[in-house]
Amino acid sequence: MKQMKKFSNSKNSLTAIGILSISLITTSTYAINGTLPMIRSELNLTQAQVETLVTVPSFALALLVLFSSLISTKIGERLTVNIGVGIIGLTGIIPFLTENYPLILISRVFLGAGIGMINSLAVSLIASYFKEKTAATLLGFRASIEQVGQAFLTFIAGLLMNISWQAPFLVYLITIPILLMFNLFVPKEHKKVDDIKNGKEIDSEQSLDKRENSKISPIVWLMAILMAILVADYIGMQVRFAQIATNIIGKDYNASPFMSVMLIIAMIGGILFGRFYQLMKFKLIYFSLALFAISNFIVANSHKSLPVLIFGFILIGFPLQLISPLAFHLLPKLAPGNKQTFVTSVILIGFNVGVFVEPYLFIITDKIFGIRNNLSSIFNYFAWLFLIIACLIAVTHFFFSANKKRMPKHS
Repeated sequence: MKQMKKFSNSKNSLTAIGILSISLITTSTYAINGTLPMIRSELNLTQAQVETLVTVPSFALALLVLFSSLISTKIGERLTVNIGVGIIGLTGIIPFLTENYPLILISRVFLGAGIGMINSLAVSLIASYFKEKTAATLLGFRASIEQVGQAFLTFIAGLLMNISWQAPFLVYLITIPILLMFNLFVPKEHKKVDDIKNGKEIDSEQSLDKRENSKISPIVWLMAILMAILVADYIGMQVRFAQIATNIIGKDYNASPFMSVMLIIAMIGGILFGRFYQLMKFKLIYFSLALFAISNFIVANSHKSLPVLIFGFILIGFPLQLISPLAFHLLPKLAPGNKQTFVTSVILIGFNVGVFVEPYLFIITDKIFGIRNNLSSIFNYFAWLFLIIACLIAVTHFFFSANKKRMPKHS
């Protein structure tokens, strides 16, 4: 029996590796950022043309994320993943083979489409194959692996720049081992489905949730809006940090080392998500929003103190990697099983909307509150907003729980 259990655990570990490997390339559009100056010089492009190579995949990505649920329903999850990863690999290396700018631009559009096909499945497959406790841990790991993948591919692309401007695009060959791991390690049947067929006991809370939730909860849409606001704040702080630091010390400031530290702290948050969730459950959302508020308050009130500013900036990555896995982990309780890929796509669209609207949101907020040269004061308003949102969630959750208790029980 012990040997069988070890085999089962080993098999589950390989399944987790196969699914998590997908997340290594979900942020790979930014891997070639370091080579953009070389591309512009070699192909005689304008700055707008070369920047488009990075931004254009986002539009196709957002569109395919929206339709990925429909695609996976029609052709199946495994085939969708295989096609999506295959598109990323094939179109990703096209710039290595040609110097034709229009062709390179088209290849980047299809690259974004490939990522969009697999983005939501990288999350929903975890909930499909693993029970609640394991899924919570793996969702945290997935958030960290996205950043590890981006850092790793960017590093390798930087090394390949020593060969030529085209060589960095070879990083997309990583799709080959990813396809191998996914197809070798991930079973064709979901573990939960197999358990039901075999009459084994499954998590009673999850099965109850699946029976009760025949419709998508409105909370899904509210979480998508919350994710958009959180990501906009997160991106905005990254964009303004270097300039705020420069204003304090009076000269050009290299913020890259502290951005790397912030990334490491964020990764730690993702890795520890499972443990935090076991301790706090739903209350983790209040804890995360409180940390977001504290980070914003510190940055806004750093008062020309560089150490204080750096501390507030580094802190913000940690709660983001707690709350983003939490949003995905709550989805099985907020929508039926056949809608999981769709609601995952909704949350991912919220993330992408946050990235898109960040510049305009900050400009509008600056104008509404009369903020001009003080770049950090805007974060005071975001801090209060997160505290208000936390209070609204607490009140809504309280009344929802109270009404649920009053409902008559049916035998």
